[in-house]
Amino acid sequence: MPFLKCIKTSYTERRIENSKRNGLRHAIFSPQTKELFKSYYIGEWKNDVKKGRGKEVDRYFNYCIKVTDANRTIRRYYIGQWVAGKKQGFGYNWFKDGSYYEGNFCRNKRQDYGRMWHCNGDYYEGAWKDDLYHGMGLLVKDNGNKYEGQFVKGKKEGYGTYYHIVTGQEQRGFWTNDWFINGTISDADFRQRAICPTPYPIPEVEAITRINDSRNISEIMENDQKAEFVFIEADCKRAPKQQHAIQNESLLFV
Repeated sequence: MPFLKCIKTSYTERRIENSKRNGLRHAIFSPQTKELFKSYYIGEWKNDVKKGRGKEVDRYFNYCIKVTDANRTIRRYYIGQWVAGKKQGFGYNWFKDGSYYEGNFCRNKRQDYGRMWHCNGDYYEGAWKDDLYHGMGLLVKDNGNKYEGQFVKGKKEGYGTYYHIVTGQEQRGFWTNDWFINGTISDADFRQRAICPTPYPIPEVEAITRINDSRNISEIMENDQKAEFVFIEADCKRAPKQQHAIQNESLLFV
């Protein structure tokens, strides 16, 4: 009758196995110079990879997130969950350009629901996929204008409403590739309280993207940045200055 025997392992193999990081650890790795280290991680490990809850700090030069000393040492900061050494689950991330994100991650990428404060003053809250806006979301621009609706691969796509907080109008309709292609534009309820309301009320009109020469509005805007348009039910024509024209900055360049 055979006997069960323990498999023998060498002294070196036992030392390697015992040195694997498990549980709560504080690790400093990737040294660059005698004065500074590239990054460090404090948190949970399993089988020598980051897994569970932890935080990571990276240090770089020539970027501005947070100045920590006279040598302008800069750090990027992450606190959240890890799986197999990658950001997975809920976490908080400070980016090297000064932006800040809190929400879900999947394999180091922003995924599902999350909120993002951009360094240029923009704010986004909603669905993400592969580090891009994707699904329903709310985008607030630095000037106060906001869009609420659908996104695809980081751009406005599908049905949504754009609120012109500065002038007091709202656009409701369909978008494609960040361009408003079909819908209505009208004065919003807050027009009289807007920062720079239009001098005359704008009745609700249908906005479409084709004109008599069958060119798209985006093409016209690229050729004539100063063009003004008025929207009517059947067509889109150039508007004389005495008509209630909608300037391109208010309508398209959002």
